[in-house]
Amino acid sequence: MDKQSKFLILALVVLLIIISSIFTVYITYKINSESSYSSKQPYILNSVKDKKYSLHIFDSPQIKVDILVSSKRNDDTEIENMEFDEIRTELATRFGGVTVLTPFNGTTIHNETRYDGVNNSGFYVVAPNTIENLEWFVNYKQTLKDRLHQDRIFMTFSPTVIAP
Repeated sequence: MDKQSKFLILALVVLLIIISSIFTVYITYKINSESSYSSKQPYILNSVKDKKYSLHIFDSPQIKVDILVSSKRNDDTEIENMEFDEIRTELATRFGGVTVLTPFNGTTIHNETRYDGVNNSGFYVVAPNTIENLEWFVNYKQTLKDRLHQDRIFMTFSPTVIAP
């Protein structure tokens, strides 16, 4: 085999390696982007009737649900402690336990207006990761908004695994 043929074969092999490397990187990127949290954030719509389109469940056995509640109603009146105790009892009864956060201060900005909350309340619950529980929490958030006369209640869901 002459020198030119060997060079041509070597060039084809190098080109084949480069193309297969690019293909491998592309496939790896596609697989990772489809399974990553950043590309498919869990979301919950206000209407949870159509489970196919409304809920994505984390890939964890439990979820941690944080519920942060202002200490004041929309009309700036204080929410009584007994109402927070009622929330505590409801959550503990349904999920077997609840953690009440110590009063805390927070700041939000809504429509370019700053709101400084003092002595806000919060709870967190670790619950089984089911569609039924996610639906219950979404409905419960609306229940709390109505009951406490608040425009907004901050609620988050996080994947959780309890240590053995």
